[in-house]
Amino acid sequence: MIWLVLLYAAFLAAGFFAMKAMRATRKEKALFVTITTIGGILWGSLLLQRPLDVNRAIATVIDYFL
Repeated sequence: MIWLVLLYAAFLAAGFFAMKAMRATRKEKALFVTITTIGGILWGSLLLQRPLDVNRAIATVIDYFL
């Protein structure tokens, strides 16, 4: 599990380095972090052998905010 956290951190660092070279906007950076974090959570849930039900998670977020 530690390697997953290290891989996540390395991917974020490499992504920010690439976006700095491309002069990405704040929205693009936020979108990158969001998508990367969702992917990390999904991989982590699979490795812990407790797969996250994405549909239930989305429904919970919608119910919470609406």
